[in-house]
Amino acid sequence: MSPPRSSLRAHHRLWLSLILLGHLLLALAYSVIIPPWEAHDEWAHYRYAAYIAETGRLPHPGERLTTEFEFDEASQPPLYYLLAAAPMVGVDTEDGYAPKVNPYVSGETAQTGVNMAVHDPEVEAFPWRGTILALHLGRFISILVSLLALLVAYRLVRFLTPDRPEIALLATAFQAVAPQFLFLSAVMTNDILVILLSPLLIYLSLRLIEEGPRPRLTLVAGLVAGLALLTKYLALAIAPLALAAFLWGAWRQRRRPGVARQLLVSGLLFLGMLTLTGGALIRRNLQTTGVWIPRDPVSQQSLIAGLEQGSLDINWTLLPDALRNGFVTYWASFGWGNVAPAAWVFDVWLVISMVGVAGVGLWLAREKEARSRRLTSFLAIFLFAAVSFPLLRELMHDSPFLRGRYMLATLPVAAWVIVQGWATIFARAWRWLRWALLAWPLGLSLILPLTLILPAYAPPPRLAHLPAEEDAYPIQARFGDAAILQGARIWPEDEARVGQGVVVNLYWEVLGRTEQPYALSIQIIGAGGQPYASLLTYPGRGNAATTVWEPGAMFEDAYWLVIQPELPLPASARVLVNLFNPEAESAYLPVFDSQGRFVGEGVHFGSLRLSPHDALPQPDVSSAALARFGDALQLTGLRVEEGPQPAGGIFPVWLAWQALGPAPEDLLLSLQLLDEEGAWVAGVDGPVSEILLPPHWRAGDALDATRWFPLPPDLAPGRYRLMAALYRSGDLSRLPAYDGQGAPLPNSLYPLAEIEIIGQ
Repeated sequence: MSPPRSSLRAHHRLWLSLILLGHLLLALAYSVIIPPWEAHDEWAHYRYAAYIAETGRLPHPGERLTTEFEFDEASQPPLYYLLAAAPMVGVDTEDGYAPKVNPYVSGETAQTGVNMAVHDPEVEAFPWRGTILALHLGRFISILVSLLALLVAYRLVRFLTPDRPEIALLATAFQAVAPQFLFLSAVMTNDILVILLSPLLIYLSLRLIEEGPRPRLTLVAGLVAGLALLTKYLALAIAPLALAAFLWGAWRQRRRPGVARQLLVSGLLFLGMLTLTGGALIRRNLQTTGVWIPRDPVSQQSLIAGLEQGSLDINWTLLPDALRNGFVTYWASFGWGNVAPAAWVFDVWLVISMVGVAGVGLWLAREKEARSRRLTSFLAIFLFAAVSFPLLRELMHDSPFLRGRYMLATLPVAAWVIVQGWATIFARAWRWLRWALLAWPLGLSLILPLTLILPAYAPPPRLAHLPAEEDAYPIQARFGDAAILQGARIWPEDEARVGQGVVVNLYWEVLGRTEQPYALSIQIIGAGGQPYASLLTYPGRGNAATTVWEPGAMFEDAYWLVIQPELPLPASARVLVNLFNPEAESAYLPVFDSQGRFVGEGVHFGSLRLSPHDALPQPDVSSAALARFGDALQLTGLRVEEGPQPAGGIFPVWLAWQALGPAPEDLLLSLQLLDEEGAWVAGVDGPVSEILLPPHWRAGDALDATRWFPLPPDLAPGRYRLMAALYRSGDLSRLPAYDGQGAPLPNSLYPLAEIEIIGQ
């Protein structure tokens, strides 16, 4: 015996209530976890609502309300901001607060942080006050809107599958725990109101198709279409569908008695409500800005120009990347689109989606009722319009970055496709498989805040003690009165290749805060001063700005820098660390050693050999050479400027060396000018190579260098011999020198050339 219908309805209401409660709790948790302003343009969305709360009027759509970030929202339609402003009226939003923008935020590698703003835990902590309180009240409005959106999603899917209420419940639950929907529910954004109104309009449109135009139904449809236009101009892609549904329903009811009169009344009501709401926005835009739509004039001009020319200038090669980006950010994209889970997560989403699409195709093939095919066809048109409009906009901007939030109004349909498709294909296992299907978005939404969102904005953990000296370079360099760099660690320790990441760990001990946030500069500097890799960020990858440092705290700051191929290789390099104020000139913090002595505006440490990406083939170092110096180098070529040299002049000496292996760090090249009796008259000493230092030599390394030899102005005319020697600066001992046949050279000096000196 089957349970009574009233019992089933109560059962479904209970499940729907549990779904709404679960979403409410998750959305509240997300709202607390997500730091202020760490959602697309949230500061601009907030300032729009706060402006209304402060002044009691709408902002001029042609003026900016914010200057901190690139985009402003004052040209957006006002409905969402009117709702968000209501709870802000009693809050002090004019407390002087403004976010400090992080100019070093990284969108790809996250090396310099993903936080768009510098966060002060003391200002943002509960109990909230002023601007932060107003923001959380605005976020709560988004949560309430998302709950209404779930009710609409349930009614929409329930209308699609009237004989399968469990499909509607599961599709609603799937949307309720979808990570991207939860994220948008928990922040201030007008997208969440679009996710409510657009599906509501589609639901009403489906009813128009099935029931035909009726005055009350078309009145509500016109009102919702107008409210959607009052929320976001993307609704322009959806509103015409209601008119199409109106005409479709009228055609299906064309033989019903009295339909003409009802059609006329319904049409006037629909257009009247649309004009009263959406038309009011257009009139205001014309009065204040002189244009119908003040938002995104570039796209409008491109579209108009393309229509006049008969074709749009679109780079279709960007389409695959745009669709991929749209799919990824549709399901799980946090922050400003720069915080996302691993790629395999989206592979799973793709499989789930494709199985759903295939299953719906199978369901339609089996479905005997024309109603199902009719409504599904209309939903396909809705999906096409909802995706094509923002996609076309991005392609006209020559951009592949289609944002999934622009299309999230289709989520009730996407959730239904997935649930209906899986229920069709796996009908026999559906009783248990439905829970496994729901576990995927629910599991992600529970795990991602803990494993992705919180770590992305967390300051580095404090250290109880510093690493032992054998595990890190002891540095003990004091940067002004802000901090002591106690030590550092580099990996790899000896050699890094082009394209390879060099991991740099810094161990800080905080002395005090700074009034302005100081930036951290880390560079890998070649022996000749060339930067082979560099990085600018606020400490803690943006999450430990010097303005919020706690005196006495110790923490580890870890980064990786990628060696670039543009400069000469192989080369020797060290790491250089600075702290500086980016808003002031000559604002590097002075650095002092452990004895209090000033050492400069930065500290160097480490010793690296930088090599090409692929190991170069090793030349035959046993081949004939002009000379050999110990087991360190052999001279393979030389060139000295020909002709007489004037006293007091300077001439170049080009020497080509080939390394035989690593050599002592203090090894130097000495060029000496000897007279005919062998007495020293002039000389110049220096490194064999300005780029690659002796400890980093490898057998086969080519070390070509030009040395300039200055001649004394009082040098007597005559013939002189130019000699070369290698010696260690520590004890002045020379490396033994041998000629090309291996015979020892007197005094370990190799004769380079005869030089004729003439008078000045």
